[in-house]
Amino acid sequence: MQANATPLNNIRSAEPMLDWTAIDTVLLDMDGTLIDLNYDNHVWNDLVPAAFASAADIQVTEAKQQLQHHMREIHGTIRFYSFDYWSSYCGIDMTGVHNLVPHMIDYRCGARAFLNWLRDSRRPAIIATNAHRDSVDIKHRHTGICNEVDAVVSSHDYGYPKEDPEFWRQLQRHHPYDPARTLFVDDNEPVLDAAARAGIRHLLCVSLPDSDRPERHDLSYPSFNCFTDIYPQCHTPQQNRT
Repeated sequence: MQANATPLNNIRSAEPMLDWTAIDTVLLDMDGTLIDLNYDNHVWNDLVPAAFASAADIQVTEAKQQLQHHMREIHGTIRFYSFDYWSSYCGIDMTGVHNLVPHMIDYRCGARAFLNWLRDSRRPAIIATNAHRDSVDIKHRHTGICNEVDAVVSSHDYGYPKEDPEFWRQLQRHHPYDPARTLFVDDNEPVLDAAARAGIRHLLCVSLPDSDRPERHDLSYPSFNCFTDIYPQCHTPQQNRT
């Protein structure tokens, strides 16, 4: 599955990890790739179960167990990522719960600088996310992230999650790109598997999607933490000295 991915070399961190002369288009996941997943993990692991417990008049531990069981049942489907579905299932205002801790929404290491560099390099940058449109709106309201890219595509626009081949067919139909000259970055390996099956050649996995959790090492794809490791820096170490 990983044969199509461009391998990484053991090189100095000041040098880019990719051959950018071979890349025309960049597709980027949002949560856990551009935006720190710490916010979403806190909302889904703590705030949603608490709100569900209150609405259902059950203990928080029971609410967590029910949510985790049902999430396993529908994982990888469009319902799994739908605010509308979970609002109905839990009997709560999912958008309202997500608006409780906006101060936790922030870019991951080097993400905003990377988006600026992509714009300067004149390479189209497209966010391809499983996040519900309400989630995208919340992130944009507190980071301006939608203004940093050429387009934002939610899997809910097509009715298929990124794990489904139809998502990639629809994405290429609406935003034409050459898979052989496209980079896709995500923190989700099953999604990267789907992108590989869709023919995307350059694939990277984020090793630290949540800044509050340990870095992952045993990943199936070439991985990185900070975006400064994957693109050319326009400064030298000498220029940083005072």
